[in-house]
Amino acid sequence: MIKFITYACFLSISISVYSQNSPTNVHQNAIVVDTHGDILFNQIKSGIDIGKLQQTGNFDLIRAKQGGLDVQVFSIWCDHLGGYPIANQQIDSLYSLIKRYPSKIALVKNEAELRNAVAEKKLAAMIGVEGGHMIENNLHYLDKLAKRGMIYL
Repeated sequence: MIKFITYACFLSISISVYSQNSPTNVHQNAIVVDTHGDILFNQIKSGIDIGKLQQTGNFDLIRAKQGGLDVQVFSIWCDHLGGYPIANQQIDSLYSLIKRYPSKIALVKNEAELRNAVAEKKLAAMIGVEGGHMIENNLHYLDKLAKRGMIYL
């Protein structure tokens, strides 16, 4: 009988600890970050509005929120034929998205802004630029991209 009671107590404690640390609970309490999304290039190319629910593709603001995504690093990308103008076109696209959906998404440049956006239930948007070719050997372009919100190159 003592073995049974010990086992029952252990099982009860285990279930309690598991339910508090279940994957769903951990996910809901964490700040969930996608550190790489080639979203803007595809949005411009296709002309879709990722602020609205899409039937195709792998990203829109609605599904991001439903999935518990808190932070999206938008990867600014183009092939070797593009460069600084294409980077700015994609950043302009992100700014336009933020202007159209200010209750859903906010550009963040530091931890305080990130935490504030998450607390307001907005997707915290960050900008990462892929490839040194995007600054076309011009360090002035690097400064300009940083002023527009780029967090890494």
